[in-house]
Amino acid sequence: MGLILTILTALLLTAANYHMHLYFLSWIAFLPFLYYLYHYRSEMSYKKIFLSGWNLGFWILLFSGNFMYHSIKLYTGAPLPIIILLLVLLFLLLALSYGIFFLIYFYLEQRLFTAEAFNPFFFAGSWTLFELARHYLLFFFPIANPAYTQAEFLAFIQLADPGGIWLVTFILILVNGLLFQIILKKNFKKIMVLGLLIVLIFGFSHYSQQKPLAESSNISEKIEIGIITSEIKQQEKWSSRQLEQNIELTLNAADKLNQTSLVIAPETNLTFDFHRNQHYRQLFLERLAAEFETPVQIGSLASKDSGSGRYNSSYLLSEEGEVLARYDKNLLLYFGETYPFLELLNKYTPYYFSSLEAGDERVIFKSGNLKWKTVICSEILYPAYVKTEKEVDFIVNQTNEAWFNESRLLKNIMWQAAVLRAVENKMPVIKTGNQAHSGIIYPSGEYKKVDPAENYHKLKLN
Repeated sequence: MGLILTILTALLLTAANYHMHLYFLSWIAFLPFLYYLYHYRSEMSYKKIFLSGWNLGFWILLFSGNFMYHSIKLYTGAPLPIIILLLVLLFLLLALSYGIFFLIYFYLEQRLFTAEAFNPFFFAGSWTLFELARHYLLFFFPIANPAYTQAEFLAFIQLADPGGIWLVTFILILVNGLLFQIILKKNFKKIMVLGLLIVLIFGFSHYSQQKPLAESSNISEKIEIGIITSEIKQQEKWSSRQLEQNIELTLNAADKLNQTSLVIAPETNLTFDFHRNQHYRQLFLERLAAEFETPVQIGSLASKDSGSGRYNSSYLLSEEGEVLARYDKNLLLYFGETYPFLELLNKYTPYYFSSLEAGDERVIFKSGNLKWKTVICSEILYPAYVKTEKEVDFIVNQTNEAWFNESRLLKNIMWQAAVLRAVENKMPVIKTGNQAHSGIIYPSGEYKKVDPAENYHKLKLN
């Protein structure tokens, strides 16, 4: 019974990561697990509490992070059983944090409240602190926060403006706790508290929508941004025969997007070293200068003059074919762009692992009156890193999600994060990628996705 209820909670909590319109299931997700814990509370030793929390954490992480199978498969070529074993071990290791959380939570609860009492505010506050600690201590695995499941609930996520995903998490878990008391504990007095929360959510949403946005004078006029998207499989994208096709895909945007203020391509849309490969670099820049009338932002795995490593880089190029700025991804994706214990992995396994170099500067791109911040791929998952000053007009997120074999789960997680970043910063987020959800998210969380069957799109910035 305990295992079934635990898996049910994990399924309800992560369902919206697969189908975003199922966000409402997260509001009741903890009921099965809380019922199991408190119904059998008298039989629960600290050891059993720890194991129950560990078990819950494993299933949450499994349902949230199974997309990693595809990237490890592509990157290492390891057989299926080896990858499954690695992921199970990884999720079991990370899930220890959930077991430790419930151990500490029940220890404190026993000392602060009467026997077998349940305080929804204490539970919500404790879980929020746990998510905060997990985000910073286990920074290499920045997913599985339940706040992201609410990306489609626009009225609710307006709370991310003043309180970020942490306030969203607190309210979401608090409602779970209140419903547990009302439905399973028959404490109907909590209905009033639940009603006040509903008034708070929709009242703040109304206030937020009525409050005028602090628009920059730079974007007082109507501006269109062009984006390039693609649907190229990872194995094909990096093949030598695809290299020139990738160049053509980018340059052909001139015919479609020259009337926009800026053209943005996906992460690593050019599959040659833009810094070191002088032949293709010169060819590309000459044609860009001849065909484009607007600046272009491209991506490349590029080296530098110093060192032999490569960086995941984004370049801003002028319509004259000059390099205006370069940003190197600062926060690399673990188990994709960088691997811990690299020397040990290469020494004691038959597979070759390698890591990219991390950048160390945050760069603001500028063109005309426009200023924007670029975050590459998984950097969108880090709220504090994406946090942007108001003199910036919008945020760009370039991605290549083909590593994950068109995983619906990964695409949705990345899009949900972009939605929350737009609301938190009260600023548009433009997302463009390969085999990804692409489009624009406005400061309210409303968005427009583009048709992946097309390569060239115009987005209204304001």
